[in-house]
Amino acid sequence: MITKLHFKAIAVSLVLALVLGLTGTAGVSPQVEASSTTDFVQGQILVGFRPGTHALEVASAHALNKGQVREVIDRIGVQVVRVPAGEELRAVARYRANPNVLFAEVDGIVKALGFAPFTPNDPMLPDQWGLARVEATLAWGVTRGNSTIRIAILDTGIDAGHGDINPKVVAAQNFTTSLTVSDLHGHGTHVAGIAAAVTNNARGIAGMGFDAVLVNGKVLGDDGSGTWSWVANGIIWAADNGARVINLSLGGTTHSATLENAVNYAWGRGVVVVAAAGNNNSSTLMYPAAYANVIAVGATDDDDRRAPFSSFGTWVDVAAPGVDILSTFPRSALGTDQYTLMSGTSMAAPFVAGLAGLVWTTPWGTSNTAVRNRIQATVDPIVTDQPIGGRINAARAVGAR
Repeated sequence: MITKLHFKAIAVSLVLALVLGLTGTAGVSPQVEASSTTDFVQGQILVGFRPGTHALEVASAHALNKGQVREVIDRIGVQVVRVPAGEELRAVARYRANPNVLFAEVDGIVKALGFAPFTPNDPMLPDQWGLARVEATLAWGVTRGNSTIRIAILDTGIDAGHGDINPKVVAAQNFTTSLTVSDLHGHGTHVAGIAAAVTNNARGIAGMGFDAVLVNGKVLGDDGSGTWSWVANGIIWAADNGARVINLSLGGTTHSATLENAVNYAWGRGVVVVAAAGNNNSSTLMYPAAYANVIAVGATDDDDRRAPFSSFGTWVDVAAPGVDILSTFPRSALGTDQYTLMSGTSMAAPFVAGLAGLVWTTPWGTSNTAVRNRIQATVDPIVTDQPIGGRINAARAVGAR
């Protein structure tokens, strides 16, 4: 973990909830919907004459109805006719009364069937560049997840009393020698906020997983280190207690059969396992990220470049924002909520974990294999000096574009 302890007070201004119409939304589907008869082009109707109608009879019909032909759609014999504004419906009725007219109708409006973004009112959202980069608000217009999706944060614990975390933590277990399951270090609380801080509560930050809930497995001690056995126990406990996603912002360069077996156990129980690829600026394998049943996550900066510290290699599956990421931090001694900036693949991984929580609630959420494949298949390509996979795109992953 690379930290930049840079505490931020809760922002003064609120981000107003933005409700956009479907028209003009970036990245919308090209499908269209039919309008009601009250939603049509002013001063314009569509007329189809019966096959074989003489040109003089057509001209006479237009003259009687003050219609002027603007365009003819030749292949289907439809005429686009200008009529006096405000007279559209009456003109349609008059044309329909003519025995030579096969049909007449207003020129209705159609709109793109897209998804309007949902912008929550968390005041620090403008400072969360990573969410903007992965198009989170557009993804939230499709799904905000739900409380049945449990994201296990296996880390230094979580400060569950933080106002932007409470009441998201639905289960907690301490596997370390620490005297508390809470977070005395800061890393776990920061990771938890990125994945699923309370969102749209007019407070602090927004979490990628929106309505997903958190499971707190303390597998790292108060000094930020832990053992294979602690982590393995945490993985098994999380898998047995309903976790749909496990986030592991931790690791080492030595392979462990125990750790891999625990990962495989969770995978076998249908869990999506996500892990940080490491901060070694090298291709050295990092475990558990390098195991086959784990999504290994590298880090990018706000220019979509590989973060200079991020580990790399073909074993890294995807990338996510990991530089100067704003998130929750344990409360002060006075009980004041705190927020800070941190950098590292530890911060990139929970973006992916939160996204996995969203994908579980889409048509692609049929299995952990399907969720993983969807996330990896919908990344945005980036130009990097070393391979770290594409950078995740939440909107594409949930089908918003």
